[in-house]
Amino acid sequence: MTTTPLPDNKLKEGPSTLSGYTDDETGTPVDISVADEALQAELTCPSCNEAFDLPTEENVKDRRPRVLPCLHTVCGECLENLAKEDVKKKSIKCPRCPEKTLCCPGCNKGVGYAPKNPEVLRCPVCRREALIPGGTVLGFKTNLRTMKLLQMVKLRGEHKAGKLLCVGCDELAKLHCIECQENYCQRHADFHVRSRATCDHHLVVIEDILESHQAFQMLHKRHYCLSHPKELVSLFCRDCEKAVCPRCAIGFHKSHDVTSIEEVYEHIKVKMEELKKKTESKIYNLKQSIVKIKNAEREGDVESLAAKRKIQEMTERCINFLKERELDLVGMVNQRRSANEDVMKIQLTQIEENLTMLKEGQEFIHSAFANWTEAEIVAIEDQMIAKLEELSAIETHKHTYPVSKTEFLDEGVKDVNTAIESLGSVIAEDKVRIAISNLGNISREGTAMDHKVLAH
Repeated sequence: MTTTPLPDNKLKEGPSTLSGYTDDETGTPVDISVADEALQAELTCPSCNEAFDLPTEENVKDRRPRVLPCLHTVCGECLENLAKEDVKKKSIKCPRCPEKTLCCPGCNKGVGYAPKNPEVLRCPVCRREALIPGGTVLGFKTNLRTMKLLQMVKLRGEHKAGKLLCVGCDELAKLHCIECQENYCQRHADFHVRSRATCDHHLVVIEDILESHQAFQMLHKRHYCLSHPKELVSLFCRDCEKAVCPRCAIGFHKSHDVTSIEEVYEHIKVKMEELKKKTESKIYNLKQSIVKIKNAEREGDVESLAAKRKIQEMTERCINFLKERELDLVGMVNQRRSANEDVMKIQLTQIEENLTMLKEGQEFIHSAFANWTEAEIVAIEDQMIAKLEELSAIETHKHTYPVSKTEFLDEGVKDVNTAIESLGSVIAEDKVRIAISNLGNISREGTAMDHKVLAH
């Protein structure tokens, strides 16, 4: 079998695109605008609201995604800021607004009161305390999934910006070899596929890394060693509790207890499944509790509405009692007023008749002395004297009866108030009804014109 000869262009030396950094390096900014909204949210630090960075030697800030015990991922720079709180003042600075402390009103991202233990910091998301491993935030483990996604987004971003060149020439790279972790133009990619040593390698179109699910999964599932970019992480050091590659296993971890990562994964998977079942039962119980509480809340709402309706009905009945009593009292007052008016009409008629008689008698006498002769007056002397004596005998003071006022005494209001305070049962409601029914009894005192409306 003949193979296509390698092009004249000598392959360029350089760091790998999806690996090639060590755990001691710091970060470089990654443009995540090429990713969709959901992926951008996953690649953004929830504390400072800025994208995580890939480690490089140029950047002195550690902005790698680090996982806290609460499973929230925060960049190393924010963790450093959270770890530098003023223990004496029991306050820490807001990672987004450094001039603010405690709960920052500007961004609502304040972390609350600082922990009393200086070796503890609070998660800026859930406010839970996390023990700083080894006294440094570098002890928090790196989120490898987020790092891998950052590398993929960085690769896609550099390709979109026209900065990603083929390792064998100066042309723009179009494909990426998953096994070699190198980028090729179409010409070198064709040679790579035809080469006997690399014919079984997997090439993915860089432009489709984030759009193609297959390409995304192929890249995402492969993790290369941080110290040896060409080596896949396939072993686990139990002493260091760290995933390593075979070269690390025979080097720094030579005398350590090293086993296959698949074995550790299966053990973790079994343990996780057991814990998952327990958490699922807890979730079920909590959901049931929520359902019960919501049902109780709904029942409480129904009971409250029913109680309010009953209270309104009871109040309306009491108001009706008062209105009925009001009508009774007003009727009694009107009845007394009508009787009073009848008496006054009779007396007024008598007074007007007596007044007419007096005026007529007086006018007759005056006219007689003015117009009659002595003989005419002497002739009816007896009748004139008798009439005058009759008129002078009328007692006018009997018709000057004083008109008394109608009064309402609130002596029974206290009893009604006492009965109202005990409302809430049928017996108490009956007491209110009885107390109201006793309000405003009418009694007559003194003369026929003296009426009083008394409240007992």
